Amino acid sequence: MLSRLFTLLLTISCIRGYSQNEKSILYEVSGNGLEQSSYLMGIVNFLPADQFKVPAAVKEAMSKCEVFVTKTDNDKKTQKKFTEAVKIPNNGWINSYLTDDELNQLRLLMLLDLEVKEHAYHDFYSRLQPIILVTTTAALHLKDNIVYTEQVLHDVAHQNKLKTESLGTIQEEIEAFKKFPIEDQVEALKYTVTNFYEHINDYQNMVNAYVKDQDLEFVKNETFKATNESQAFKTVYYDSRALEWLPKIEKLMRDKPTFIALGAPYLMGNVSLIQLLRTKGFDVKPVSVKF
Repeated sequence: MLSRLFTLLLTISCIRGYSQNEKSILYEVSGNGLEQSSYLMGIVNFLPADQFKVPAAVKEAMSKCEVFVTKTDNDKKTQKKFTEAVKIPNNGWINSYLTDDELNQLRLLMLLDLEVKEHAYHDFYSRLQPIILVTTTAALHLKDNIVYTEQVLHDVAHQNKLKTESLGTIQEEIEAFKKFPIEDQVEALKYTVTNFYEHINDYQNMVNAYVKDQDLEFVKNETFKATNESQAFKTVYYDSRALEWLPKIEKLMRDKPTFIALGAPYLMGNVSLIQLLRTKGFDVKPVSVKF
C-alpha cells in the first residue's frame, strides 16, 4: 500500500507543471473509457451575494449531468451535528486560549464591529473552536450580503432533477477536523483578532481571485493562510481525503455523468483531484466560464 502511494505521489510530482497556467473554476473530465463527460467545480464556502451568481457555463454543465456530488450531506441535521462538534470540548470557552487583551479585542470586535448580541457571544460564539471563529468573523462581516455556494448549487441541481451523493459522512468530516492542531487554530485566531481588517482584506482578495480571475491556486493559498498554514491540517483535511475519495469519484463518473463541487484546495496542488485524475489517465480540461 505504501509503495503504491509513493509511486502515485511521484507521478504527480512529475506532472505538477501541467496545470500551473490554467485558470478556471470548472473542469471537464473525459477520456479513459468515460462514455460522457463529468465536471469538477472548485468552490468557496461563502461569497458576497452581490458578487456571485451561478455562471451559465456551470448551469450548462450541470444540465448534462445526472448526479450532483459534494463532500458531505447538506441538510439541517448534518449542519446541526457539525455545529455541535466544532464547539470547544467539555463545554469550554475561548477564554482559555487568549490573553486578557486579546480576549477584550475579540469581544469588542464581535459586539461592536460585527454587531453580535451579548448573549449570543456569551452562549454561542465564545464556545466555538478558534478556527471556526476565524471563518465566522468573515461571514458575519458580510451580514445579509452572503451566499453559501454549495447550497446555491444544490438548488440548481434540484431544478435539474439530479440525484445527490456525498463523498463522505459528516462524522468523517468531524474526525478530520479534530486533527487540526489547536496551536495552529489559536495562532490563526490571534492574527484575526489583532489584524481584523487585514483579515477581511485577505478574504476580499480571495473573492476577487475567485470571481474575477478564477484563480483556484490563489484561493487555495489564501485558505491555507487563514489556517496559519498548518501542514498537519492540510495533510489530514485535504490531501488524505482527496486520495481516499478518488476511487469513489471514478466509480461515480463511470456509472453516470457527474457534477462534483468541492472546495478549491481539493482541486489544486500536488495531491489534488485534478492531478490524481490525470495520473489515472483521464483528460481534465478547464472550461471557459464567465460571471
